[in-house]
Amino acid sequence: MEGEKITKIEGKYVFPNSVAKFMKGISQRTQYEASMMAMVCILAGLIFMTIYIPFFTDLSTLMKIGTIVNTLAGMLFLGSWLVTTYQQYYAYLIVMDIIKDDKQTL
Repeated sequence: MEGEKITKIEGKYVFPNSVAKFMKGISQRTQYEASMMAMVCILAGLIFMTIYIPFFTDLSTLMKIGTIVNTLAGMLFLGSWLVTTYQQYYAYLIVMDIIKDDKQTL
């Protein structure tokens, strides 16, 4: 080990070099698309929870109300995050000349 030079990847934070190299190789487009797909799946799960728990379980009324409030807040947050991510993805596609924006004002 002594005298052996260890190269570090800039910006890896807490990740080991192998993980940092792998993550660095993933394209931004792939990351945007994966994030949006994951958000849609989580939103579908929240919709299921909002319907299933209050109407088909034997929980107390307080727990049912808490579940409804929390899942609705989670859907609002993730829905907003999904829109923001899509807007960033759309801007990325325009900047990379993958698509042309028909509403450009510049």
